[in-house]
Amino acid sequence: MKKIILLITFLAASLFADVKYTDMFDAYDNAKAQHKTVLIMLSQKGCPACQYMEKVVFNNADVAKDLKKNFVVVHLDIHEDSIPDKLSYFATPTFYFLDANEKILKKITGGINAKDFQSILNQFHKKR
Repeated sequence: MKKIILLITFLAASLFADVKYTDMFDAYDNAKAQHKTVLIMLSQKGCPACQYMEKVVFNNADVAKDLKKNFVVVHLDIHEDSIPDKLSYFATPTFYFLDANEKILKKITGGINAKDFQSILNQFHKKR
């Protein structure tokens, strides 16, 4: 019985595992090919709100499923990665939603709970 529970837990965890990040160079090509929106997260090490978003919100079953299905997700560290000129920030995390032609559709600054983040993701389903 323990093995069955362990197997079910493993399968559920792998189904909603961490969001797979795409390289910035491939993001727009992937978004065009897959008809998805690009989501760029700007963060930095030691940022509690960034860690909350990655460990709690992005691992929420509904959010993770939606991100995998409808978004090309890019994670950039403001101190380690090259940030495109048109993406500004004054705090982390900062999220940018862009179309496949690199047009900024929405910008959000700060961490938010999974329910509110899912509501934001849902806005982009209607635009396609």
